[in-house]
Amino acid sequence: MAKLIDMTYYLSFLFRLSPLLIFLLLEYFVYNIGNIFYILFVILFLVFFSVKNIKVRGDLDIKWYIFLIFPILLEISFVTYLMMEMDYLRPHLLLLVNSVILYFYFRTLRSFFSGVDRGDSLNNITIFGNFILVFFMASSVYGLQSFLRFPVWILMIVFVVFLAMIVYSVMYINKIKYNIALFYVLIVCLVMMELAWSIYFLPVTYKISGLVLAIGYYIIMGLSRHHLKDSLNPRTVKLYFSFGFVSIILVLLTSRWV
Repeated sequence: MAKLIDMTYYLSFLFRLSPLLIFLLLEYFVYNIGNIFYILFVILFLVFFSVKNIKVRGDLDIKWYIFLIFPILLEISFVTYLMMEMDYLRPHLLLLVNSVILYFYFRTLRSFFSGVDRGDSLNNITIFGNFILVFFMASSVYGLQSFLRFPVWILMIVFVVFLAMIVYSVMYINKIKYNIALFYVLIVCLVMMELAWSIYFLPVTYKISGLVLAIGYYIIMGLSRHHLKDSLNPRTVKLYFSFGFVSIILVLLTSRWV
């Protein structure tokens, strides 16, 4: 019993070490790409137990496994994206970004589960984190189709399934009722699917396509959040669309350097 208690105690600190361990594993992966499945398995193992062993507060209705969606999909998408960036110096910077995102996510999740954060900080970090996640996901979809000629319709289905999980997790964090959440999941996924197919035909690289789709996701989810909070007004709509238009134009104008 004492050993079990000691093990549980040490596992509760795993979330602090996981970002560093994942960074080291991915550094190894950069030079040993053949071990991708073993490395990804260990990474997902670390993510699973990091979230599971973060001490939860007394709310019995909190579904802790919902909070696995973001980090697990982030690592799967990131590793897939990383495989297409091996010929550049960028992987090492990307590894650092990935680990920093995980660190702040785990730390914020600890505050949320312990009752220090009511969900505001967690919601803020998932806004940024999901933007990065959608970029990795979309870039991986377009990249796999370009490099390996995967059937695009299969990749799109996988993308939509992952996206539905992301949107639902956002709705859960914002405490949206289940039926309403499913409605928004359906609407967001339909709009994003149409946008993804349209971007697929643009004569740009997979990274530019992924970034444009991530900007589209940010706009759609931003408007959805304001609508759910009854704070959506013409000024907010103009602000989001102006930001999206300017960002996409800048991305397309600078695409030849990416």
